[in-house]
Amino acid sequence: MTLRRDGSAGMSLVQLTRSGVVMGASGLGLFLVFLVVHSGRLTLQHQAGSDINVSSDRENGLIQEVWQRERARPGRSQILYGVMIDAGSTGSRLHVFKFRRNSEDDITLVSEKFESIKPGLSSYADDPDEGAASIRGLVQIAQEVVPVAMQRTTPLALKATAGLRMLPEAKAQTLLDKVQEVFEASPFLVRKDSVVVMNGLDEGLFAWFTVNFLIGALGSKEKHSTKGALDLGGGSTQITFSPRDKETLRSSPESFVRPVTIFHKTYMLYVHSYLGFGLMAARLRMMGMETEDINRRSVKGSLRSACLPADFRGAFEHSGMEYPVSGLPEGEAGFGACWAAALAMVSRRIHQPVLSSASCDQIGPDSHNVCQSKQPAQKTCLYSQDEVRQEPFYAFSYYFDRAKESGMIGEEGGSLKVSKFKQRAEEVCRKPLPEYPFMCMDLCYISALLQEGFGFNPNNVLMLRKKIDGVETSWALGATFRMLS
Repeated sequence: MTLRRDGSAGMSLVQLTRSGVVMGASGLGLFLVFLVVHSGRLTLQHQAGSDINVSSDRENGLIQEVWQRERARPGRSQILYGVMIDAGSTGSRLHVFKFRRNSEDDITLVSEKFESIKPGLSSYADDPDEGAASIRGLVQIAQEVVPVAMQRTTPLALKATAGLRMLPEAKAQTLLDKVQEVFEASPFLVRKDSVVVMNGLDEGLFAWFTVNFLIGALGSKEKHSTKGALDLGGGSTQITFSPRDKETLRSSPESFVRPVTIFHKTYMLYVHSYLGFGLMAARLRMMGMETEDINRRSVKGSLRSACLPADFRGAFEHSGMEYPVSGLPEGEAGFGACWAAALAMVSRRIHQPVLSSASCDQIGPDSHNVCQSKQPAQKTCLYSQDEVRQEPFYAFSYYFDRAKESGMIGEEGGSLKVSKFKQRAEEVCRKPLPEYPFMCMDLCYISALLQEGFGFNPNNVLMLRKKIDGVETSWALGATFRMLS
């Protein structure tokens, strides 16, 4: 299948194998996920370790069965729609993509309708019916966008991310089941596996695809045409890029490397997801909570942090739970103490990359327990430091939001040196922004994650975007292409 951007001069064509864009399986938690490439087809297989409903290769050809029925019908529409709901930890986001079919193997992206609601689906862990009702509202919006005559041939899917991954399994499954009931009552094309929990690797791969498709980098004959993708969500964060140095691929753990074939070209991607390192989860962890307690248990007393304004008193709500929080007295709060807390968090779990790298025997296939060595500096790194210092990266989600809210970029986004996050953190910690009491904490964490975790040079320039060419920068477009292929 060939995918094109409508009305974008010079936009590269992106040809996908008929079997799909990137993958056909997702897992939850500590699944062993590996790739198999055969006969031009790219799939994912996994060894399941949970009964949670996860996306699988049964999703392949979701729309093909409908196309087979439609193929012989005279006067069939050349317009296609795909509806994807991103059920994130802080909100649910509706993406209705409109495509034009040029031939059986060639479709053009025409437009996107985007809507979002808060809180996230995981906030309804104790009230699944209300959670399903929140998704029903988004489905109704999709019905207003997709013409009635086309709804029965339009696939509808929901992919939940870190918020549901961090819930107890039984509660997560109940939410999925309730949403599946809403989907099956809708006029859209729905399968038994249309509502799933997506693993973090899928998020990273689909987000990388979205970015590089929208900027026209896929299929380019240039040697290093693609850009890296940095996604910072509420519950997890992902880094995905195509290494330029073969040593990075050789030295990285096998589970971190994924071959992806697009436009008859195979990209070897480094992709990793860190569960519990999203911005909202990071706030709780920097205030003393453990990852396994987030979304699962309340706290006694108040969570205190040097990152909050001195003598601050308030509440922080995440995934349906409210936590009382407070700042420290004057003299104990501020940038120095907050920066130390951020460093302590990333240095425990994310390696500082070094030039000489080898596999780390403590790195597993999932990300929330990357390495727990008492001497992490002596362990080996995930990828060569030169890689992230040379590779151009797009950063989005909370990277974009915090840069905009702190006044570093405008509504349309912009380019920003990595060092600016730390500089702005020092300013905000010294003179807090009344409307954003967590800004000192958030900027310290982002800066520590980028520089001390991933190893970006302070002079590295990131491209921060909420949208590229009018389309939301997220994994949703990549996942929808996968669904349609």
